[in-house]
Amino acid sequence: GYLKKSFASHINDLAWMSPATKEKALTKLNKFTVKVAYPDKWKDYSKLTIASEANGGTLYKNLQNVTAWQYQKSLEKIGKPVDRTEWGMTPQTVNAYYNPVNNEIVFPAAILQPPFFNPKADAAINFGGIGAVIGHEMTHGFDDSGAQFDADGNLVDWWTKEDKANFEKATKSLAAQYSAYEPVKGTFVNGEFTNGENIADLGGVNISYDALQMYLKDHGNPGLISGYTQDQRFFLSWATVWRTLQKEAALINQIKTNEHSPGLYRAFGPLVNTDAFYKAFEVKEGDKHYKKPEDRIRIW
Repeated sequence: GYLKKSFASHINDLAWMSPATKEKALTKLNKFTVKVAYPDKWKDYSKLTIASEANGGTLYKNLQNVTAWQYQKSLEKIGKPVDRTEWGMTPQTVNAYYNPVNNEIVFPAAILQPPFFNPKADAAINFGGIGAVIGHEMTHGFDDSGAQFDADGNLVDWWTKEDKANFEKATKSLAAQYSAYEPVKGTFVNGEFTNGENIADLGGVNISYDALQMYLKDHGNPGLISGYTQDQRFFLSWATVWRTLQKEAALINQIKTNEHSPGLYRAFGPLVNTDAFYKAFEVKEGDKHYKKPEDRIRIW
């Protein structure tokens, strides 16, 4: 509830978007379907044969059977209405996704655990973790790709030309910011390639931060915990989620093939555009991640 309310407030406050496009954006937001943990309806595996080694099965044969079964399932969809109950991820996958065709956000059971979500933790930790991830997936509905689909998942242009131009200008600035990052000497992040994910990270952090403020207003602020304020704990939680340990070869491979920026840049890339981050940690001009207020990018 808080995240949706926060996103609606963000849309209403956008200086670069016209009232007509705002109305359509709010309609899309209100039509989001949310799926959590696992499907209401499980797939029917009765026609799939998986045999153990003792029963003459091999890994290759089992994979062959799975592929044939999946192909048959796809063929059976032809001429039938879209099954909106279907999931594109297993419950045991630590991930989440936005599906523009169904205008839905999906959170498998496996992501509902630390560091993303901890029922025993204070609000800031959860809003900085799973809250920002939910905000991230919501923002995908309005990123460079998701913005091309309407509230019902149709590929429709619902923007005015001027709004589209304003949006593209802001997203180009964000792409330029990430393209300047050089994780390995001579290898830069591709800001254009990762733009949709970076837009979603920036939106997710800002939306969840404001949702946290709404929550604290309703439930009270617990004050310092382990020497940190709720605002500081929010940003620390976000950064914790993206802690990564990888070899240089894996990092280069990710930069060249993955639409997500490396974890390090996901941790601070959105924060340098977030005023509340500067205030929380008293970041000043001359500090490493300082960005002038007029250069801070705000999209959603």
